[in-house]
Amino acid sequence: MADSTHGPLPVYLSFSTFRSAVQNLRAHGLPTKLDRSAWGSRSGAEQGQIISALKFMGLIDPEGTTQESLRRLTAVPEDSPEEKRLLAELLRSRYQKVFELDLASATPKQLTDVIGDYGVTGATKDRSVRFFVRAAQYCGIPISPRLTARMKSRSAASDTEETTASDNSTPTKPNTRGRRRRKANGIQPQLVSPPSVDTTSSPMKTIQLPKVGGTLSVTGTFNPFNLVGEERALVYQIIDAMTEYEERSSISSAP
Repeated sequence: MADSTHGPLPVYLSFSTFRSAVQNLRAHGLPTKLDRSAWGSRSGAEQGQIISALKFMGLIDPEGTTQESLRRLTAVPEDSPEEKRLLAELLRSRYQKVFELDLASATPKQLTDVIGDYGVTGATKDRSVRFFVRAAQYCGIPISPRLTARMKSRSAASDTEETTASDNSTPTKPNTRGRRRRKANGIQPQLVSPPSVDTTSSPMKTIQLPKVGGTLSVTGTFNPFNLVGEERALVYQIIDAMTEYEERSSISSAP
């Protein structure tokens, strides 16, 4: 959450979701004051992240009042040179600490450290870094190949980690003690082929709902490695929303 020291947190939702939220305002009209209900089809977590993003970018004020910068942004076509120019100006204005780096040669750690200076930590900081890199790429701002390469590797690693974690099982260490004992007694253990990995099994993510004393599980009957395009974005938006809820719950329940 934001604090009095750092103010609004830097944007930590996906860049595609940010652009989609702006496009929604183009398509349905720009109110003089924005609240979560402007994006009624999205989850509560995403709605909150969108509002937070607009505040950090200076597109709305702390009370949600629409600013001139947002009116200019929604007045230009999506994917147009004008949109990219306006977004680049916003990035330079709102991420002044980041632009003090030489982004054309910066290392991933340098960028991560500077983003952290805005008050984000852990997984939220990682998502904030990803947003900035994606946004800079889209706007044509020169950035180091180290940063873009890191984003590709982190995306692949994130996909694998989320798929592996979805079975809710706890890996155990192999029992080597018994194997050593059998060897000491002159008994050779039998070699057993490892079980094949079923990549078509249903992925699942479960979170605790302490207020109602239950859980929420989301599962799918698909191979997660086959996800592409809008379907992949949808699945990981749901996963991100559940993860954000878990993080907020753990913070609020901490002594």
